[in-house]
Amino acid sequence: RCPVTGKFNGTYADCTFGRGGHTREILKQLSPSGRLFAFDVDPEAVLHAKDLEVEDPRFRIIHRPFGDIGEVFAPGQLNGVLLDLG
Repeated sequence: RCPVTGKFNGTYADCTFGRGGHTREILKQLSPSGRLFAFDVDPEAVLHAKDLEVEDPRFRIIHRPFGDIGEVFAPGQLNGVLLDLG
């Protein structure tokens, strides 16, 4: 955590972007140096995510299935992962 703001530094992944509800909540908790990547294969979800990329430079969408996370990130590169399977 950032000692001044109490917000989280580091790099995180949301494995199921959907319409971005969890992603937006995670972004609220990130410091300016924090980074968030989200996975989704649904073209409509990716379009919504592209809008969020424009709004918040800390965020990037990855148009791949979350099962590819090991190909996208090296071991230890992520500080946290959200996987909402509900």
